[in-house]
Amino acid sequence: MYKISYTGDGENNEFVFTFPFFQDEDVRVCIDNVLLDNTQYDVNANEDFSGGLVVFPSAPESGKQIDIFRQISLNRIIDYQPTIKIDPEDLNSDFNFLLAAFQDFRNIDIDLSEWANIHDTLLTQIHYAIQTIEDKMSGGAVLGLYNNLLNVLDGALPKLINDYGSVTEPADTENNDDYGSI
Repeated sequence: MYKISYTGDGENNEFVFTFPFFQDEDVRVCIDNVLLDNTQYDVNANEDFSGGLVVFPSAPESGKQIDIFRQISLNRIIDYQPTIKIDPEDLNSDFNFLLAAFQDFRNIDIDLSEWANIHDTLLTQIHYAIQTIEDKMSGGAVLGLYNNLLNVLDGALPKLINDYGSVTEPADTENNDDYGSI
């Protein structure tokens, strides 16, 4: 993986990188492991796209880790037309682009057995969460809570109305619960 790291000094807002890329969107920047949107910096490419300069509007704070790396933007640069002769330079450029994208994938350092364990554990947790949600939503808990609420309200509302008088009649004046007409 093509990557260069700097530590911010609070004054410098321009950082050099010397790895090949194809378009400005291929150059990505993180500050303290937070990926920045490509509108938060400018890329000034060398003429042959063999490197360039990342320029921030203002200097990153002192002590901040700045990582500049290549992440090939997987979209077509060249669109071949069926009725137009294919230019060998365009074809070579396209193949170089694909080769660079595959190199970036290959340079990701990952232990496949560790990935399999993480994947299996994560998949098990996702299936458990889905099953739990489906169980709760299928009538067990949600419907049970709803029915319990209805039973409580069914038993409590008549008593509340009787304690304070019906909606159309004045409340009893002989007890301490007199609120007048409801």
